[in-house]
Amino acid sequence: MPEPGEDGERDGEEPDQRSTDDEPDEGVPDGGVAVDDVSTAEAPRAAEPTATAEGRNASSLGRLVGGLPRPGTVVRLARREARLTVRRGWALGLTVLLAVFAVLLATFSGSSVAPSGYDPVVASYVELATYLVPLAALAFGHGAVVGAAERGRLGVLLTLPVSRAETALGILAGRAAVLSSAVVLGFGGPGLLLLREFGLAGWPTFAGFLLATVAVAVALLGVGVAISALAPTSTFALAGSLLVWVWTALVHDLLALGVLSAFGGAGEFVAAMIVSNPVATYRLLALAPTDAASAGLAAALNGSGLSIGLLLASLLAWVAVAGVVAAVALRRKRI
Repeated sequence: MPEPGEDGERDGEEPDQRSTDDEPDEGVPDGGVAVDDVSTAEAPRAAEPTATAEGRNASSLGRLVGGLPRPGTVVRLARREARLTVRRGWALGLTVLLAVFAVLLATFSGSSVAPSGYDPVVASYVELATYLVPLAALAFGHGAVVGAAERGRLGVLLTLPVSRAETALGILAGRAAVLSSAVVLGFGGPGLLLLREFGLAGWPTFAGFLLATVAVAVALLGVGVAISALAPTSTFALAGSLLVWVWTALVHDLLALGVLSAFGGAGEFVAAMIVSNPVATYRLLALAPTDAASAGLAAALNGSGLSIGLLLASLLAWVAVAGVVAAVALRRKRI
């Protein structure tokens, strides 16, 4: 298929004037997408913004991604991606896996060899999620773009009056919604056992853990989607995602602790090491309300100038940067 230009049209051809209503959602391969608020008169405008729109979107970000995306179109693309993702059953498997581990930890929390109370159980959940959730998020995102391109599904999607930036953001948003639901259901259901056993006193600690886990899952998913948009093949995307997981979940903290010992725990360096790794940020964010926040990198948090709000904002910044990288990479990718 000839490569579409940066504005979504094939070189030398007129924009497709067919109404998208002629192609129902289920009639398009792989579920399709209904962009039913874009009429035939609006299709050329979607592909090539008018002078007025160009004036409004003349920011550097707009030029970088080829025009600012339309929220309504992104939402429709996200719904399509979420629907297709749920059909594959991957999210259900992750939900069951998280729930099984969480139930085991919550069920045996009253035994003499298991943690007791909200703080120890949440600390155990964080240790589980530190390794499992980033791995699942990266695996979930690494084939989002390059895999769809290799199967021909992305090319079909780009024949519609949607920009590549909208496509990238829609893929990320749709998968983020499914992944967030899997995390909340997987850990939230067993969390009711904690509520029954320990009461409402420590429930805010558990709610903070859920929020932090969703945030790091979406952040690593964004990194996976960005890798998928940058990688030439699915094999390269898988290798890159595995390297990112090894670095963020296994290597970074060990290296950071060694460097901190050598530099005497300088506050500015601590802050830089924390925000440079979303998994380290997550661990501190989730453990901050618990007694477990006194070990490792968390012990240096007080001198770093970071707050809970800044930690959460850094995870959201990872999502935003990953979305921009994915949009720019997809704009330049040959499909």
